[in-house]
Amino acid sequence: MILSTLTVVALRCPACGRMDFHALSLFAFAGRKVHKLHCSCGAGLMTVGSKDRKRFWLQTHCIMCETQHLHWFPREQLWSQQLTELRCAETMVEVGFIGPREKVKTAILNQDKSLQEMAENLGLTDYFENPEVMYAVLERLHKLAEEGALSCSCGSFQINVEVYPERVELRCEACDNTYVCYAESDNDLQVMKRCAELQIQGAAPGSRESGRGRRRRKKSP
Repeated sequence: MILSTLTVVALRCPACGRMDFHALSLFAFAGRKVHKLHCSCGAGLMTVGSKDRKRFWLQTHCIMCETQHLHWFPREQLWSQQLTELRCAETMVEVGFIGPREKVKTAILNQDKSLQEMAENLGLTDYFENPEVMYAVLERLHKLAEEGALSCSCGSFQINVEVYPERVELRCEACDNTYVCYAESDNDLQVMKRCAELQIQGAAPGSRESGRGRRRRKKSP
């Protein structure tokens, strides 16, 4: 019998939206009863505690309903070869996973349904001027957000996305700066593909124009 003392926790951050991974060792609770996990952006993700290291409680910051949920699990379930799902108590949507690394990675891949498939299921294909370009632009924006490369000059990573037939508007929740990504032509798509980082810039003083995005290209190898 193999006794596992290390498990992997994957949670989507309620502050920046990224999926964050943490290795959680059973030995982390030696000599203390509480262990806290934070996203790389600094936001709190989860607090794990136990009185006897036999039964553990997990308090998570939920991205779906923006509240905290309390979960209880026996030690044998968290540190084992099985996958444990963490769900929002309000919506029952999966917000995180705990278990062996490969099983956690597979669960996340299965959870990430493509934007194109969702749009087709909702009958939105005819809504866009150029569906293929729009899907690709949205996928690129999603990847930038996952990498922490989509932000506002005010320092916030909480960016709302509004989709229109020919464009995507990015709006900062903190300061209301906006930026428009067009998605009509192959040129629009190529511009987004070359974008290694997108930061919304504030409008000039006295101007009514929306903030502009600053794109950074990665250096060629």
